[in-house]
Amino acid sequence: MNDNPCGNIKKLYANIGKLITSSLDLDAILEGIMEEIRIYFNAENWSLMRLDPNSGELFFVIVQGIDKKAVENIRLSPGEGIAGIVAKTGESIFVPDTSKDPRFSDRTDKISGFTTHSIIAVPMTFRGATYGVIELINRTTGNYFSEDEHLILQTIADFSAIAFANRGIYEEALLIANTDPLTGLYNRGKLDCFIRDQERIHELNRRARDNNNYYITVLVDIDDFKDVNDIFGHQTGDRVLKKIAELLNASTRRNDMIFRLGGDEFLVLLSANSQKQVKRIEKRIVMEMEKICRFQIEDDYVVSFSYGISSGTSEKLNDAIHQADINMYDYKKKQKVSY
Repeated sequence: MNDNPCGNIKKLYANIGKLITSSLDLDAILEGIMEEIRIYFNAENWSLMRLDPNSGELFFVIVQGIDKKAVENIRLSPGEGIAGIVAKTGESIFVPDTSKDPRFSDRTDKISGFTTHSIIAVPMTFRGATYGVIELINRTTGNYFSEDEHLILQTIADFSAIAFANRGIYEEALLIANTDPLTGLYNRGKLDCFIRDQERIHELNRRARDNNNYYITVLVDIDDFKDVNDIFGHQTGDRVLKKIAELLNASTRRNDMIFRLGGDEFLVLLSANSQKQVKRIEKRIVMEMEKICRFQIEDDYVVSFSYGISSGTSEKLNDAIHQADINMYDYKKKQKVSY
C-alpha cells in the first residue's frame, strides 16, 4: 500500500465515486474500479467475480495477474473456497496465510498455475443483495495483507455494489418504459426506438451492400373487439388480449419481437438473413397464424383476429409495417365476405 495513506485513500474514494456517478455503463465502471485497485494495492492478483442469481455460483468477470482464459470457465459452487463462502454468507474474509486456513480451496490455483498465500475476499452487497466478490491475492512485496487494506477493499466493494444496484434500477425503468403492462409485450415506444436504431445502423453501414437485414412484419387486429367488451366486459377483453399475446409468443422464435401497439393491435417482427429465408419464414408464419387466429372464450363465443404480412429490409421497416397494415385490412374484408 502506498505512503501518505490518508491522502491516497481520499483520492481512491473520490475517483471511485466519480466513476459511479458519471455513467450507467456497468462494465466501464467495474473496469475503472479494478484499475483503481491496481493503482492503490500492491497485489499480485486481483479479480472481480459475479454471482449467478439462479445457481448461486461465482464466475470471473475481471481478472488481473493471471491468464483470464485459464479461469474463464471456472464456476465456484455456493460455499466453495474463500470466495464461495463470502458470496454465500455476505461477509468478508481476510486470510493472512492460506496455508493455515482450511476454508481455502486451491482448485483455481491448480488450473491457473498461480499460488495463493494471502487473500482478502469481500462481498459486493447493497441493501441485502449480493452481486459478487472482489478478491486481492498476495502482496507483491511478499508480506501479508493488513487489516486496514481489508477494510479499504470492503469499502470499495460497497461502492461497486451501488453501481450494480443503479444499473438494475435503470434496466427496470427501461423495462417499464418499453413494456405493455397488461400483456408484457413491447409497446409502441419500444417500436419507435427500434425503428430509429435500425435507421441509424443502416446509415452507418450504407456503403456495405451485403449488410442488409430483413424483417417479416405481421400486423394483427382483433375482429369486432368492441363486441367482446360490450358483451362480456373489459375484464374478459383483457383476458382476450393476454391470450393473443400468449398465442403469438408460442408461435414465434425467442429472438422475434412482439409489440402491442395499443388497443387491439399487435405487431410481430421476425428477422431474416436473406430473401430466401424471408420466403421460408413467411410460409411458416402464415400456417401458424391460421392455426391460432380463431379461439373460443366464454359461452362458446369465438374470437378471431385478422392479420397482414409484409417484408422488407431493416432501413425500410416503416414501409413494411404500413404494407402489412394494408394487407391486414384486405384479409379482414375477405373474412367478412366469406362469413
